[in-house]
Amino acid sequence: MTELKPRVPNGTLKRRQFLKLTGGAAAVAAAGSSLAACAPEANAPESLGTTEGRAAQPDYDRITRTVCAPNCVGSCGINAFVKDDRLVKVEAADFPNNAYHRICLRGISNAMQRVYSDDRVKYPMKRTGERGSGEFERISWEEALDLIYEHMQKNIDEYGPTANAFIGMTGNYGVFPQIMASLLAMTYDGTAFTNFGIMGDNACNMGFLPPLGVQQDGSCWEDLVGAKAIIMFGCNYTETNMQEAHFLFDAQEAGAKLIVVDPRFSRTAAKADWWVPVRPGTDAALVLGMMNHIVATGRYDENFVRTYTNGAFLVDTATGKLLRQGDNYLVWDEDAQAAVPVAPVPDEMKPAYPSIQVSGELPDIVQVPETAALTGSCAVSVNGDILEAKPAFQLLVESLENYTPEAASAICEVSAEDIVKLAETYITDTPAALRVSQGTNRYWNGHLPTRALIQLAGITGNIGKPHANISWAGGTLMRFLFSLGPTAVTPREGHASTTLPGSQWYDIVASQKPHPIKLLWTQNYGWGTQGPDRNRLEQEVLPQLDFIIVSEQIMTPGACYADLVLPVTSYYEDPFDIVTSWSNNYVQVREQAIPAQFEAKTDYEIAQMLADRFGILEETEWKLPIEEYARKHLIEECPVPEFSSIDFDELLEKKVVTSGYPDNHIAFESMRFQTPSGKIELYTESLLEFGEELACHYEPLESNRSERAGVYPLTFMNCRTVYTTHSQHVQLPWIREVAPEPWLEISPSDADERSIRTGDIVEVFNDRGSYQVKALVTPEIKPGCLNQRQGWWPRDFPGNTHYSSLIQMTLNPAQDAISETNFAPYDNLVDVRLA
Repeated sequence: MTELKPRVPNGTLKRRQFLKLTGGAAAVAAAGSSLAACAPEANAPESLGTTEGRAAQPDYDRITRTVCAPNCVGSCGINAFVKDDRLVKVEAADFPNNAYHRICLRGISNAMQRVYSDDRVKYPMKRTGERGSGEFERISWEEALDLIYEHMQKNIDEYGPTANAFIGMTGNYGVFPQIMASLLAMTYDGTAFTNFGIMGDNACNMGFLPPLGVQQDGSCWEDLVGAKAIIMFGCNYTETNMQEAHFLFDAQEAGAKLIVVDPRFSRTAAKADWWVPVRPGTDAALVLGMMNHIVATGRYDENFVRTYTNGAFLVDTATGKLLRQGDNYLVWDEDAQAAVPVAPVPDEMKPAYPSIQVSGELPDIVQVPETAALTGSCAVSVNGDILEAKPAFQLLVESLENYTPEAASAICEVSAEDIVKLAETYITDTPAALRVSQGTNRYWNGHLPTRALIQLAGITGNIGKPHANISWAGGTLMRFLFSLGPTAVTPREGHASTTLPGSQWYDIVASQKPHPIKLLWTQNYGWGTQGPDRNRLEQEVLPQLDFIIVSEQIMTPGACYADLVLPVTSYYEDPFDIVTSWSNNYVQVREQAIPAQFEAKTDYEIAQMLADRFGILEETEWKLPIEEYARKHLIEECPVPEFSSIDFDELLEKKVVTSGYPDNHIAFESMRFQTPSGKIELYTESLLEFGEELACHYEPLESNRSERAGVYPLTFMNCRTVYTTHSQHVQLPWIREVAPEPWLEISPSDADERSIRTGDIVEVFNDRGSYQVKALVTPEIKPGCLNQRQGWWPRDFPGNTHYSSLIQMTLNPAQDAISETNFAPYDNLVDVRLA
């Protein structure tokens, strides 16, 4: 392995060059042609030939518009060129706004190589050897359905229907694959494991929920143009969101200063105006230090805090509870020298998330008086008792006293001068946009940075404003899933699932509590590489299961542990699906480009066949063709007007339509919130028992300053990479040309201390497990940290080892009180040595 070269200095790689590399429309179309013309694998389409040194246009029978949506942003429209029912080329399809006219090497490789991969699951496969041996025999679909029926019915008879458990993930952003596990559990009264926590995507949501009352929201990408500063925490968009990364460069070219806070000198940091290397898991302390400076210098927005937040609401200093008069809150009117009531916003006047629509003018009783105090203390008579009270904002100010720039610097290892500079940039280079993503999300305390950023935006008046705001996700993807009404997820009337937290599925299966789980059926879930604590999974969890079913396209490491593997279709074989997007407000239709390969079937077809085997098909909604189910239950009966307003026939005709969310969506523009008060709740009473009523910082579970760090001193991260969406693309030949093998990023100082050089095989280890990998010594990672680009399979490492054996899954009580604990794959201490 060669030494890592220095990054191209900021501004050297021009925007047009970047687009050519990562997805500009014309360049990508050409890339699609040339890549499709490369020398094929034995099982890939024949070479398309070239003309005068460039790729020739392939001969084709038809072009089908479909969607490539392999998880984690994307949802790129695709024109699939088909000849004799085989894919011969793919290129980016048009959008109503061609700023989203994109494709990438992953998508091209997926179409041309994954569909025709030797690892493709071609037929139903029944295990014959030991679990994990990869020994299977081909069986018929009839035999497979008999096996499923036999095991499910046996469990129903012996343990009850909840012994049959289902968990689906987001490896396919089609709506039906994402909800299929829940639909099956609802049909057969089984156990449905949730997926957001174990996916590792829930912590930012838990930062959003208490103060803003929504799971996630973000202003549209186009809104970045006009910002004077863009400050990003844990966002590596040029690598993980590269289809939309050009919006960052548009904003830079328009004058925005781009600042990236990240322990790694990521591809995005390399294009930023300022890289701020922070100690892993301490972003919240950095933000609190910024707030301390802003408050100390009096640059908070007093009117905004009073009007749109609960900062003026009085808090009983003895109990920490908000003071109320009946259903109303109390504020201290300095003119009247008395506590006066402020009513919460009526529920019918709040946006019913995920809708953003509001109605009605707010009554006067909801408005906070202009003379309401934000600071100080007062004595208030409540029910005959005299209570000492302070406005919530006063408590916020006091909570920041421990986070002077110097104190915050001691925690986050960013200099006090840089913390002040960052705060000054945020409040002077306005409007300033804050963006947060999974890089902060994947620590045990991963909700804290998002909560702190919302508080920062709240006290400075930067929520709900163009080119400012705090943005996490947005788009139609989760909005659509959160919007599904009861009929959409209840295929069998009178039957329902028992829901359990997916972040506890190891514990639940291993202990067989709160009830036995004897069958597990997974879909769109690469649990063999993407889950925690691999050794525990193999030794304690899987042995408790009598039968494991995996629906898959590829024989993945997880599928190798199944008792039954079912072949499912690729994006290009699906007869129909609705596809939404993490990154924009469009809704698309996936249309079939090629016939189903081998004996693959869609998840929906498998569910129909199973219902028929149980003899219940005609009494359930599984009897409906998939398009009719989608029209009726997903769109027409959707309780959210932004989706129910979609003309289904227009969607079928055009393949892509805009949802009811505005193209220029500004998050929180209505300034009404689905919180108890209807305002931004800087002070969150529901988290009082955890000491998180205000934004705060506490150390990661496996902090590199903990006692455990004396034995395992290095923080182990496993970040996403430009080369693959998690584990989906890493085995494809064209991807292997640019990323032939895994490596471990280690800083020069940490490497020198252990006599490690680039190219050495090293062992990374802790008390949970170990794995071996080549080292890459690079100054692009902060000392004290290691990073393993994630997605690789065990067969890619010496000795069939894997980094997932290092990773913990420990519950966080505060997160469980909000939603459920988020899987924290970056919050792990390890050491490394020469193998």
